[in-house]
Amino acid sequence: MKYKIKFILFLLTLVLITPGCESYLDKSIDDGASEQIIYKNFTTMLGFMDRIYGDSILVNIHAINRYRNARSHPGSISDELAQLANDAPEHFVTAGNWLETSRDRYEVGSKGITSISRAYSGLRIVNRVINDIDKVQVLSPLERSYLLGQAYFLRAHFYFELIKRYGGMPIFDKLLSPSDNLDIPRETYLVSSDWMITDLDNAIKYLPSQWPDEHIGRPNKLSALALKSMAMLYAASPLMQNGLDKIENNGYNAERARQAAIAAQATIDSINIHPYHKLMATEEYRSIFLMPGANHFAQPEYLWYLRSAAINQSASMRSFWITQPYENKTGSEGTPYSAPTQNMVDLFEKKGSDGLYYPITDPNSGYNPQDPYKDRDPRFSNNILYPGEAWGTDLSGKQVYVPTYQGGYSPDFISTNLFTNARQQTGYLFKKYWWPEANNTWQNDFAKYRIITVFIRVAQVYLDFAEASFEATGSATTVIPGCSMSALSALNVIRNRAGIGDLPASIANDPAKFRQAYRRERAIELMCENHRWWDIRRWMIFDEVFVGQHPIKGVKAIPKNHPYTPIQLKSSAGIFYKLTEFDYEVVDVVTEVRNYSLRNYWYPLPMDDVAALHNLKQNPGW
Repeated sequence: MKYKIKFILFLLTLVLITPGCESYLDKSIDDGASEQIIYKNFTTMLGFMDRIYGDSILVNIHAINRYRNARSHPGSISDELAQLANDAPEHFVTAGNWLETSRDRYEVGSKGITSISRAYSGLRIVNRVINDIDKVQVLSPLERSYLLGQAYFLRAHFYFELIKRYGGMPIFDKLLSPSDNLDIPRETYLVSSDWMITDLDNAIKYLPSQWPDEHIGRPNKLSALALKSMAMLYAASPLMQNGLDKIENNGYNAERARQAAIAAQATIDSINIHPYHKLMATEEYRSIFLMPGANHFAQPEYLWYLRSAAINQSASMRSFWITQPYENKTGSEGTPYSAPTQNMVDLFEKKGSDGLYYPITDPNSGYNPQDPYKDRDPRFSNNILYPGEAWGTDLSGKQVYVPTYQGGYSPDFISTNLFTNARQQTGYLFKKYWWPEANNTWQNDFAKYRIITVFIRVAQVYLDFAEASFEATGSATTVIPGCSMSALSALNVIRNRAGIGDLPASIANDPAKFRQAYRRERAIELMCENHRWWDIRRWMIFDEVFVGQHPIKGVKAIPKNHPYTPIQLKSSAGIFYKLTEFDYEVVDVVTEVRNYSLRNYWYPLPMDDVAALHNLKQNPGW
């Protein structure tokens, strides 16, 4: 087995490709040419490294089947989404079967293109650039900086993708050959993270503040600052204080949280003086999640994103979220693969009689479960479609309504029922990434619009700061030396941009309530942006989030005016009813399980690696 592992590593170190950039991003990792070609000049070396920007290595959460992940989204292993497709691979994950290898899965498992294989591929490429930079025959000092800055940044990115899943890993700072000792011991998470931060410091030193137009989308100095502050916050979190032998919750590391806050402050200061990047305004909020056009890579709020793999709104993308009749599809193509949960809906705050926004569990909110969508956080209407909501028109221009109420139009659900024959609806559809014209039924212009995977955006940096500052001091209002704002100030920046105003004093002045407030704010602001799962794990709150036998909830909206006597809007695909009054019932989504235990805070290392490399210690409980 050890010989086999060495032989595979040997083959994978022979990563050689022809000169150029995006024209060969789809080539396999073993396609190649001679070192003489790769090391010819800046362009050829850059082309060698640029294959990373194809989404076969960097994660593209919006690309169905790109990683043999079938009908899955990372939000469906947290409490953000329910998985509606019967054959979705994440069902194995949520059932706790993380070592089962017969199915392809987006996040864990050994079949298909997994997160660990992508990270290893990226690390091999950038290690070659870092180790062999002096072999490039013609290279100016500026070109050398451009290459090294990206390589150090990308090495940190891929290493972060490993350690946030598996915990501490060996230090991958050189190319491996068959003659090397492959029994490399694991380090703890904190040792691994500290090494990774040195790469980000190098990236900050080498990367430009802004790339020329033809290179927009490559990580710049702000990208490295933002990833550094994010990584430092993770290193301060409860899960990451564990070693390799056990898993327990001993809380935050306050000193590391203080350092993370200072790093986030430095990032925010750099954002505030940057000529392009910014926190977008309230009136621009809808645009944050949509690319401005086919000739642009990103919005000003994007700090680190997948520059070369914007996904057009094809049928597969629509099938992630939208049900019949909005996409005029049948069978599996007419069924949404994922749907928002009542769990997430309940996190959106409501405006009270005093004009302030409160969690719906706070009596000051005045929340009425039989009028549940009134005066909610404006991001609710940006992110989620609820039963009976007016949304879009048919081709004749007539208004249509979201048909996820009981008895509504859903051909892939049991007739006049909320539930599928095997998977259960939640009553909600996802709206966040849909452009305004997408609600026109049978719209033929889907491919005109594109979505891009964003790893870090400006709002997250403020939220990172708020968490780090509070966990360092235990106070929402204390200002850490070296910082210019408090945790509360940073949180209020994001709340005010969203249109819900400052956090009420009754919450801000209570440490337990403030912790829930910043965590609630992260869940809402960053919904389905591939953060919630990592937050739940690093905070070690499985027991708070996944309560009871059926922790995932949905809503059953039962029309009061049955048998549908109001205005009937009919098209060739079905009937849409204008319904305005419902009785609401929160229901268990019984087909969704979250059988996570203490061991699931870390992913299991692939069994072959553990068996072959005796110093690669397996994670506790696996």
